[in-house]
Order: sequence, then C-alpha cells, then structure tokens
Amino acid sequence: MIEIKNLTKKFKTSHGILEVFNDFSLTVKDGTFLGIQGKSGAGKSTLLTLLAGLQPADSGSIKIGESEITKLSQKELAAFRNQNIGFISQEQSFLENLNVLDNVRLPAYLAKKQQRQKVSDSEITARAKQLLSDLGISHLASQYPSDLSGGENHRLLIARALINNPKVLLADEPTDSVDQERTLEILKIFRDLACQGKIVVLVSHDQQALSLCDCVVNI
Repeated sequence: MIEIKNLTKKFKTSHGILEVFNDFSLTVKDGTFLGIQGKSGAGKSTLLTLLAGLQPADSGSIKIGESEITKLSQKELAAFRNQNIGFISQEQSFLENLNVLDNVRLPAYLAKKQQRQKVSDSEITARAKQLLSDLGISHLASQYPSDLSGGENHRLLIARALINNPKVLLADEPTDSVDQERTLEILKIFRDLACQGKIVVLVSHDQQALSLCDCVVNI
C-alpha cells in the first residue's frame, strides 16, 4: 500500500515560490491501477518523482509497504527503489553504450548484487527476453537505443522498469509516441500487474488509457 500524508512540495522559480502540493494526502491499496490526470504543470510528474524518491518532499511522509521512504538515506533509498519500484519516465534515461537487452538486464544485476540473490544470469536473461517479446521488440535485443524509434525506446523503458518485478510501477505518459494497438497491449500489461496485487500509477492525458484505470485522481 502507498500512504501519502500531509505532503508539501514547493519550488523556487524566477517568479517566486511555486507551491505544487500543500497538505496533500492519498492512500492507494495494493492491486490498484490508479490514473493521474491534470493540466500541464499541475504536479503529476512531480508526484511520481516524489513517490520514487528521486526528489525530497518539503514536509509530510510517503510510506510504501512498511518503508517510510521520506526517512531513508540516499543509499537506502537507491536500494529500495531498485528492488521495489519500476519507474517509467518521459525522459529516455537508458544507457546509450549498452544494447537493448543489456539496458533491460542492468537493474536485475544491480538488485542481485545488493540483495546477494542466487538468481542466475540465465534467469535474468530469460526474463528480459520475455519482457522484450511481450512488448514487441524482441527483434531489437542486440540494437542500441540510438537505432530505435521513439516508441521503441519507450517500450525499452517499460521492459527495464518491469525486470525486477516491482511492487509499484510508476508510469509517466508511457503510451506517448505509441500507436493504439501497442497502447492497448501496454495497458493490458499494467492491468495484469494490478491483478497480481501490484500498484500501478499511470500519469496520462490519454482519456482512453485513463478509462481503463480503477480510479482517477485529478491534480
């Protein structure tokens, strides 16, 4: 479960202080496919980065499962994020010097080292290839991000976010630059994850995508 309590977040701008969240609270139960919508600049992407621990809140608390991430050190937070949160950002944050398959496998190798897991390299590779197949880009496994289209790179980010089987998936406009058929396939993956008891938080302007969520929060 995600529990956000009395969250406050402000930014300094050239025009003064911009208050994005003021005493914001939200509870999301396990197995929920949650949609987030709102105007540009309303704080949708900021909410995802706060949930992922990529930036700190000014006040308030964020609890994911039994962990209050607002109290974790940066080292603890990095390990928690890699093991529990899949984050699909709008930015193409893959490593250009790694091919598609290695980009997807990388978080699994990091988790293996952090947790000293006994999972084998072959198991990691098999899962990565299955994710690429599910997303329709298995034929691009040996290619590099620079060789892919925008939509293909977006699917690469989704596969990488799912490699560690996260408890929470945060998706920022994941169907942008993707055709309708592939959009439905991606949303089906998200729905299946929610049915498995995971939390999926989807930020989107796509009303068709939002209509498939269990509930939608307007920011």
